[in-house]
Amino acid sequence: MKNVRLLLIISVLLMVSFVGCSRIQTIEEKAEFSDEPVKEITRKEAIIEFQNCRIIPQLGNHWDYTFEPGKFPALEWDRPYVVEKVMGEFPLEARWFDGELNEVNTPQQPGRYAFYVEGKTPKGEIIRRASTVYCRPKYWLGWSEKPKAHLDFLALDGIDRQMWAEHEDAIATFAGRIVLYSILRQEQGAVLLSYLHEMKTAGNSPKLTDTPIIRDHDYHLALKQKILGVAKKYPPLKVPQMTGAKKATVLRHGAEEEAGFKPGTADKLRKVCRQWFEESEEPFIVLVARHGVVVIHEPFGQWTWGQITRNTPTEMASLTKLITGLMFAQFVDQGLIDIDDPVGKYLPDFPVSGDKVITLRHCFTHTTGLFGHEEWGGLHNPWLENVIANGLDYLEPGKVHNYNGMGYDLAGKVMEIVSGKSIFRLMRENLFDPLELKDTTLEEDLGFSCFSTAGDFARFGQLLLNKGSYGELKFFSPRTFDRILPKPLKTYYPAIDQEWGIGLTWMRQKHPDAGKNDVPEDATVLSKNVIGHGSATSAILRVDLDNDLVISQSRRRAGKAYGKNLDKFLLAIAEGLK
Repeated sequence: MKNVRLLLIISVLLMVSFVGCSRIQTIEEKAEFSDEPVKEITRKEAIIEFQNCRIIPQLGNHWDYTFEPGKFPALEWDRPYVVEKVMGEFPLEARWFDGELNEVNTPQQPGRYAFYVEGKTPKGEIIRRASTVYCRPKYWLGWSEKPKAHLDFLALDGIDRQMWAEHEDAIATFAGRIVLYSILRQEQGAVLLSYLHEMKTAGNSPKLTDTPIIRDHDYHLALKQKILGVAKKYPPLKVPQMTGAKKATVLRHGAEEEAGFKPGTADKLRKVCRQWFEESEEPFIVLVARHGVVVIHEPFGQWTWGQITRNTPTEMASLTKLITGLMFAQFVDQGLIDIDDPVGKYLPDFPVSGDKVITLRHCFTHTTGLFGHEEWGGLHNPWLENVIANGLDYLEPGKVHNYNGMGYDLAGKVMEIVSGKSIFRLMRENLFDPLELKDTTLEEDLGFSCFSTAGDFARFGQLLLNKGSYGELKFFSPRTFDRILPKPLKTYYPAIDQEWGIGLTWMRQKHPDAGKNDVPEDATVLSKNVIGHGSATSAILRVDLDNDLVISQSRRRAGKAYGKNLDKFLLAIAEGLK
């Protein structure tokens, strides 16, 4: 196998995949290694343990997801004792498909294959699982290869780029060992090998949407539509359309006066940001724009291992939820999905009536009863929605507000089945490319994982200020914009006293002097109509609807004294408004 930089990404993705599908100890196993009495697990805990069980090839060697032409491997649960204890005994029917989605009985040629397994429990619950596998060339001895994986620099423990370069060969050799081991042992290895196999038939130079992940997602989505008999059932989702009317505001650099700021505001912001970096020791990029006019867009500080620039992407964490909401708004605007539609209208394993109904609003407002981020393999699990449906017994939709990312992933599965495209392809085709975002990527999860910059995210902010348009393109209408704004959830769910929108929340920054010096108790920095979302990395996107203002900041983590410096930064912006 040639030394290809394509292998770089796979080691990180495989580690994420491994964590997402990590093994949970059973009660019996816990008891075996402890003298302490073991509490009886609840039904909810038991179901969650089942949800973490996977169907795997039964091969008897380390080549778990690859095999030679001639015969498919037998399949089995990775922990059959858990399945039987929690769900009872039930048979499984396995079906095999080749790379062209033809149902086959034997693998005749090398390439991509997939299995789809279905079963019905004694209680009548449908169990669905699927996975990519790879039929390797008959005489390819993968274990005899010795590839090198030339990793890009990893910022770790203060090492710099020169130190990395001095050890690059040793790093590449060992990273290659890790990558090869992962390829031969994990499902994502079969995804990569299938992609490599298909490269020779891919045709022209690859687009940004031609990646191992997107190709695998599109494949399994097409397979799902075939199995469910819903291929071409829905009208296509249109890409953002030319309005033919007056162009909406776009971001551009200009003078403070034109933006509605007092003279000297940009310099004051620079001073505040320099002090912020000096105290926090964490670099960042900021962009501030009003009326579409950018008055500052600059990096502040640098990492010990190198310079940060305006085009340096960082993890935007839960700000990803905001752009997932913008993607969904296009479906709503085109009448393909409604916010209050039950998920079961599109995904057959969910009910459409009764107290277990989950709606799209539930998904986006953290009221499904789900928990966590990227559980059960996340979006990379072809039948994630079925795994979620297997846990309906312990969910209480509309009864609890539990912040999570799984509702967003479930909404993503609905958007996929309606559009016939991977949600990651949709993000690229319907959001990133039309907005000309050069430094934004998303191929992991809809609740987090978008890498981007302050400049790119500011365009999302301006899109919101424009109520769904940017330049000549309309992404959704002002009416749909109003529908995705945060609203009191009591209107829909009497037990929940929260305000949430579709990927949007109110970002009302309490004034540091609120309640003091004749400042009202409810005083905020900027207006009370600021929308956005929080972020575990402390990245920022705040859109002040009253002041026609976009504030964007990208960074890797908060650093020291984040809250104090954020107040200073926002106050400097507020004081600069004319």
